[in-house]
Amino acid sequence: MKTKHKMVLSAFAAMLFLLAISIYGQVHKYYTPGTVWGVTMIRIHPGMDQAYLEYLDTQLKKESEISIKNGFMKSYKILRAQDDDSGWNMLILREYDSFASLEKNEEKADEVLRQATGIDDQKGMQGYTDRSKIRDVVGTKFMRELILK
Repeated sequence: MKTKHKMVLSAFAAMLFLLAISIYGQVHKYYTPGTVWGVTMIRIHPGMDQAYLEYLDTQLKKESEISIKNGFMKSYKILRAQDDDSGWNMLILREYDSFASLEKNEEKADEVLRQATGIDDQKGMQGYTDRSKIRDVVGTKFMRELILK
């Protein structure tokens, strides 16, 4: 009786395993998972482009280059929309190897940036307050790049 029960249970486990493999194959049938992108949507206040671009060219660029040099981030891009409708008009894109590396390196990256820039929590908060006068952060999403097969 026990042998028959074990055979049925083994057959059931094998079927589940095969089903899981076929489902996994179907999910990635059309693409290969790529890197992870942090996408921040920004709304620059009217007339404040130059002020915000100055921040991007100094502080954001410096922090991004430090993150790339230390392997916390792969790359970054800034995209500016030509129109100024009521939505966001700039995207800040940050590329990471994976969700796992992003989470694993978060505290270490913060510490390296604090040491390299001299910006502590109080100075960082003041920077957020100052930038809120020239732009609004509409939102941030983390997205997986899909490389089509």
